[in-house]
Amino acid sequence: MKLAKYWTRESGEATGADGQLIRVVSRGWSNESLEAAGQLARDTARRLAEALVSGGIERSQYLYGQRPLPEPVLQEFSSGGGDPAAVVTRNSYGALVLNVRDLMFVDIDREEASAPGAAVDLITSVLSLFGKAAAAPKAPADPVLDGIQRVAERNGLAVRVYKTAAGYRAIVTNAHFEAAGRQSEALLQEFGADPLYVKMCRMQESFRARLTPKPWRCRLGLPPVSFPFLTPQEESRFAAWEANYSSTASRYATCRYLTTFGGVRIGPGFEDLIAYHDQKTNTGASLPLA
Repeated sequence: MKLAKYWTRESGEATGADGQLIRVVSRGWSNESLEAAGQLARDTARRLAEALVSGGIERSQYLYGQRPLPEPVLQEFSSGGGDPAAVVTRNSYGALVLNVRDLMFVDIDREEASAPGAAVDLITSVLSLFGKAAAAPKAPADPVLDGIQRVAERNGLAVRVYKTAAGYRAIVTNAHFEAAGRQSEALLQEFGADPLYVKMCRMQESFRARLTPKPWRCRLGLPPVSFPFLTPQEESRFAAWEANYSSTASRYATCRYLTTFGGVRIGPGFEDLIAYHDQKTNTGASLPLA
């Protein structure tokens, strides 16, 4: 997983041929120390400033996804070895995210095309105009759920399925997958996962699942400052925002459990992660999705 424990921001500068001074602020990260993160930030900022002065920025050096996401690590789940099995971070808009090494989460952003209940009401109303008793038509099957079930059956997988505000989420519970591997990418595509999510899994070498609501779906604004914080005042401003967000977010669910395909089969080390996910997302509560 591409994650870092220590983050900071530092500036670097360079002077052009015309004497113009260019100053750049860059993020730095490290799993060793804050000092190491600061040194990387200064070096990166200096190189960026020099590249801007010369007009020769190498885009590949700074391509999004080639470095860890600038998210603070809030909690780790031990794997019994060196690297953690999962970590909880806070993303750029303030939501908590579960980053998992080998428990496959599938993000399927696909709104339902229509509301079956509305179609039933329309048919009933039309039949009543002709004085006929309306037998309630059978609601059409959900094509997304049908697709998930077919993929699970073809591959011998056990899959938990949830409804989200924008589509569906699935968890493959009986097999370990390498997030950046070709097999994982092919399976995610077979499930119909969102292409940006597939790319993120490959680049960040982890599966990601948002645990708490998007703030705008709770009628809240974005955090007033970005991580890593430059001053104690910035950190205080974020803390005030986060307290309001946490209180408001508790009135929403991030996803709602629907069903399981392929039987209840839980791979080694997955039970606690799935339970944690279900608790943090309020999946069993009758709350609006956000």
